[in-house]
Amino acid sequence: LIDHGRAVGVRVSEHQEYRAKRGVISNIDARRLFLQCVDPTDINEADPNLRERLERKIINNNETILKIDCALSEPLRFDGYNHQDSYLMGSVLIADSVNHVEKAHNLCTVGEIPDQDPSVYLVVPTVLDPSMAPEGKHTLWIEFFAPYQIAGAEGTGLNGTGWTDELKYKVADRVLDKIAEYSPNIKHSVLARRVESPAELGERLGSYQGNCYHIDMTLDQMIFFRPLPELANYTTPIQGLFLTGAGTHPGGSISGMPGRNCARVFLQTQKPLNQVLKQTQNSLKSVWNQFK
Repeated sequence: LIDHGRAVGVRVSEHQEYRAKRGVISNIDARRLFLQCVDPTDINEADPNLRERLERKIINNNETILKIDCALSEPLRFDGYNHQDSYLMGSVLIADSVNHVEKAHNLCTVGEIPDQDPSVYLVVPTVLDPSMAPEGKHTLWIEFFAPYQIAGAEGTGLNGTGWTDELKYKVADRVLDKIAEYSPNIKHSVLARRVESPAELGERLGSYQGNCYHIDMTLDQMIFFRPLPELANYTTPIQGLFLTGAGTHPGGSISGMPGRNCARVFLQTQKPLNQVLKQTQNSLKSVWNQFK
């Protein structure tokens, strides 16, 4: 909701609005914010060229994934690779080479599903937090590079992307076969699974074209260019409207940094002098502690 060039709230349904006293912070991607959520008239008054630049410059066509969530009777074991439980403390990348990973990204760019020895990311969260599953059981999630729009399948499948249940399960089977080459016990330890195509993830998460990073994590869309130079400081041309989330610096994954950075910018607009003094005080404390 914009009033005289300033963000004053959010309308979530025809009969429900939330009014903001100091501003609105948006955690959705810039394209959907300005192309779908804000009245074009309000945007054009603030910046007549912003909508055109968002449509033309922002690229996000190869950071999409097919996701597999599994319930396991036991954690993965990489017995052929001198298995240690510490291997599962973080995320695991399975790929034959760096070129292999690059090829998977490039294939997604042209709408192709990597079909030979797919590279995958996987995490077993219950290694660090056993409370996420019944005693003695584990959970596993897997990410596999896959295009949102499959080339040659336009107009078919979910939302015309080419993705069908039959296709996603076929791809998931191939991914699990690949993991089994490294961790054979996955073949008998999967109790249940849920497979979501990029199209389904886009619907469930509300992410543009299923991109969980909002826009690609490429050099031309990072740091001062994320998502656009004029939006890179968490502010927007509309007064009181701020932007955060994976589509802002430093990007995707769960770091909390976009939110922290945006919060600092927001606070500076409320009481700028107080914030400068507080930051200076904290910096001096940090320097002093280093020399103590």
